[in-house]
Amino acid sequence: MSSRREMLVSLVLSAAFLAYVEANAYRQDLGMLAIAYALLALGMYLPLALCGSLSLAYNAYFAIGAYAVAIISHAAAAWMPVAIPIAVLISMATAALLGLVTRRLSGFHLAVATMMFGIAVHTWLLNTDSVTGGATGIGDIPRLDILGWGLDRGPLIAFGVILVWLIATAIGRLRASLVGIAMRAQRESLVAAAANGVPTAALRILALAVGAGIATLAGVLLAFMNRFVLPDSFAIKVVFLVLFMPVLGGLATPWGAVLGALLVVAFTLGFDFFQGPGSLTFGLLTLGVLLLVPNGLLGGLAALVGRRRST
Repeated sequence: MSSRREMLVSLVLSAAFLAYVEANAYRQDLGMLAIAYALLALGMYLPLALCGSLSLAYNAYFAIGAYAVAIISHAAAAWMPVAIPIAVLISMATAALLGLVTRRLSGFHLAVATMMFGIAVHTWLLNTDSVTGGATGIGDIPRLDILGWGLDRGPLIAFGVILVWLIATAIGRLRASLVGIAMRAQRESLVAAAANGVPTAALRILALAVGAGIATLAGVLLAFMNRFVLPDSFAIKVVFLVLFMPVLGGLATPWGAVLGALLVVAFTLGFDFFQGPGSLTFGLLTLGVLLLVPNGLLGGLAALVGRRRST
């Protein structure tokens, strides 16, 4: 699909999703969760699909966004809008530093090292009562007001949908750019890319930092939506759930990560029929996709369309 057609189709589908979610409060809750998962999946997609770097510290970046909003709102409610750039900068700096420390690691070793960092952050959230509220978290987060306009659930969801569309579109453009091609080159062969002058280390750290900043926005939106934060929402199990979203939807396009997030919410929480065996159903669905359509659902759809056109 051409980039313009992809932008148009995704914009129409985003508007349809927003119209569906706005119907009632329950759908709003599911919609915001889907938006948060989509941002997390897009944040993981960037270093994974472009640079081949598997980082499992995304629960930490998710938590930084949510707790930055909660802590700053209680310290000085007037500074709440500043919490967003502060959280993004902290996450990006943390990811860049973690990328520098683990620059010699790859594959399994990189995944384990970053996973331990995520576990350490979650443990810190649970045991630092004076700052994070411990196991009970932080509640009574004020409503976000911008220039006297209070952002309730509806505007927050609309903002989240627009944010997901903008980020997915931007990553799609980046993927097709010279920088994106250089990133994908090091994913295919790090040695060959470095031999051709690609600054592999710098691009890898850049992808990790930007991906962390995107994931932080998920925590920011969730904190503003729920108006409380709990450490259990940022356990390491979230990372393993998010990890399968781009794989399920397809790594050939960032919209595969968004589709994977929607499917996770639908099969685990959205459909009444799957309320009981939702996680099991999602696991079986993911296994079936990996076996039958290794390129993900969107990749399989693209291959099917290509075969039809060729005939």
